Amino acid sequence: MNKRMNGLSLALSIVLLGLTVTACSNNSNSDEGKTNDSAASPPQSATASGTGASDTVDPVTGKKMKLMVWSFDADKTNVDGYAMNAIREKLGVDIDFYNSTNDAAAIKEKLLLQIASDNIPDWWTEIPFAEGDKFADQNVAAEIPLEMLEKNAPNYMKWMEKNLGPDPMRYVRRQDGKIYSLPVLWTLASSSEVLGYRQDWLTKVGIDKTPETIDEMAVALDKFRNEDPDGNGKKDTYGMTSHPATDATQQVQGLFSAVFGAYGVWPGATVDIDGKAVRGEIEPGAKEALTTLNKWFKADLIDPEFFINKDANVDDKVISSKVGVVQKSWWEFIQPEAFYEGKFYAKLREKVPNADWALSSGPKGPNGSFGITQGNPMLGTGIQFGKPLEANPEKLAKYLQMFDATSFDLDLYTKIHYGVEGTTYEKKSDGTYAYLPPYDTDESRTEYGIGNFYHAPGSFNDYDFQAPFMTRGDLMDVKNAAASKGIGKYDFMLPFAKPAFTEYQDALTQLTMKTYIEFITGRRPIEDFDKYAAEWKSAGGDKVLAEAQTKLDEINKK
Repeated sequence: MNKRMNGLSLALSIVLLGLTVTACSNNSNSDEGKTNDSAASPPQSATASGTGASDTVDPVTGKKMKLMVWSFDADKTNVDGYAMNAIREKLGVDIDFYNSTNDAAAIKEKLLLQIASDNIPDWWTEIPFAEGDKFADQNVAAEIPLEMLEKNAPNYMKWMEKNLGPDPMRYVRRQDGKIYSLPVLWTLASSSEVLGYRQDWLTKVGIDKTPETIDEMAVALDKFRNEDPDGNGKKDTYGMTSHPATDATQQVQGLFSAVFGAYGVWPGATVDIDGKAVRGEIEPGAKEALTTLNKWFKADLIDPEFFINKDANVDDKVISSKVGVVQKSWWEFIQPEAFYEGKFYAKLREKVPNADWALSSGPKGPNGSFGITQGNPMLGTGIQFGKPLEANPEKLAKYLQMFDATSFDLDLYTKIHYGVEGTTYEKKSDGTYAYLPPYDTDESRTEYGIGNFYHAPGSFNDYDFQAPFMTRGDLMDVKNAAASKGIGKYDFMLPFAKPAFTEYQDALTQLTMKTYIEFITGRRPIEDFDKYAAEWKSAGGDKVLAEAQTKLDEINKK
């Protein structure tokens, strides 16, 4: 896994980078965007034994087949480095990469211009489902025969089945039975969100276990507000905050999701409840959750600025010890060596050396319900291939082999990321990997041409397979324990084309956010909840639910 990607940033990166390939790979002989060929070459070939695949001839050009990968960090990639040579020798192809750009609009515009001029590129990734369907309808995207996929990407198929169950292609198979895209999963999404309590604060105020019920959570919030948990002699801490907004949008699911989960509802997500498509915004349980939150707000237990928070504000309040409970991805609360960056663990300990976190799946409500709204692991259409590859199935098959090998082949994955055992890395007794000097620096790895920037497509991340590469051996239990806390439901409609939702989404979100904030802060009485629910339905919500029910029925029939 490329650790630089997670959550929404992962999805955005895939959109940008995948489209970059499409914008550059149509001309296999072009040098446009190519990295500097003068970059230092590795001291040896990728396969010292010379046991790589024999050269593959492209039946269309009659030349050695050329495949394209991409680079989103040109200054950290080496076109003639060890990783690139490892891929070349494994597959018996020529291979190159192109620099990406962060200008999503320019990338998409160039892609559409190429398609309009009948200069269709080899492949692209992560466009919305509606666009993917259009490309299939307009003979822009190539059909991907299931038997070709099973033969040339068997590890990918096993990974998909592990996460989506039997027949994972049912989500992208069209009514005619054909497949035009490879789903891309971010499997962490469906179990990433947890509730973090400051463990050192719990200890300070005399609470000897992580709160398990909504009532126990209320006690902790009260003590965090009123019993000086940071020990500075001031009443300047709050029990809990939330992050209902990003830089671009408001997100209902970011508004105290764990409290709503205690009452069995999931605002901001369309969920499947016994075959019925449900939006938690208007369910009776939401009224109960809002009643609880209003009670806590009136008692001054909740950050009074919760409704204007963005991620940066939340980070600052957590790291500066202004709040004791927050919902975030589980890896933010543990050591960076255990998984990813460990932001709240590492940065908080810079200020408070003994700070620690207790993680929860959310408090249990009166009926035993609990959980936090999670993310849909399907990020969108996934990968599509250009229509011309239907006439060149050998090349389509080779792309599938490259995607499969760079993501799931242990030998190749190790070469790409770590290089040569005994030279650039050592495998430790606990099964994990460590770079050897001088390759323990980014600069040396860049020169040698290894690291997290070379595998393609870069979005098939099996975290069980990658665990030895990502987690220090003695912290594996810490990582697994934290990951087990991510429990809840997610929006099953996220990846699908949904015209009604697209039309009414902004109005419904604004209505819900405005009204929920009014309910929580007491500006509007909770008794008006039924009036709000009726207004939500009349503002397009009834159409959104009907659309979701139709799609759910289709999925359940497949």
